[in-house]
Amino acid sequence: MFEAAPSGRAKCRGCGRRIDKGVVRFGERLPNPYGEGEMTLWFHPLCGAYMRPEPLLDAIATVAEPLDHADRLEAEATSGLAHRRLPRARGAQRAPTARARCRSCREPIANGAWRIPLTFYEEGMFHDSGFIHAGCALDYFGTSDILDRLRHFSPELSETDVEDLEAALRRTDADRPG
Repeated sequence: MFEAAPSGRAKCRGCGRRIDKGVVRFGERLPNPYGEGEMTLWFHPLCGAYMRPEPLLDAIATVAEPLDHADRLEAEATSGLAHRRLPRARGAQRAPTARARCRSCREPIANGAWRIPLTFYEEGMFHDSGFIHAGCALDYFGTSDILDRLRHFSPELSETDVEDLEAALRRTDADRPG
């Protein structure tokens, strides 16, 4: 369902940021795993398109009034369905150590290298599940056209960071450092 947030208390399950009062939000109703009844997971609409594409597309199909940016929401959700691992991408960051291994190529991710955190969705909750090299995005996700998604979940990235990340997304196994 889509509705205007009645207060500013709810946090988005996708990005973790607050959903401001009056802003349209996307809600996914699920059985409550801790008791009787249902629970609602709230998302910013774009976060829902990125992380819960199928329920968002179902909700868009039932909306009576037009949504702002509905075309973009549908395009992002459709891309997430076409590339089944794409909803796992949760931003981009530089590796603080060299201890993590890439879930795609199984090689260590060098200290300071760009990596993409992954999140799995299970039973109404998102669980962190490792990282991949930015250069492994094409092999892992089936597409390397993910820069907008990564920027959305990593708003702290500077323009220089974005340029470096974009170059890292184009890297292949042969040119990956470390």
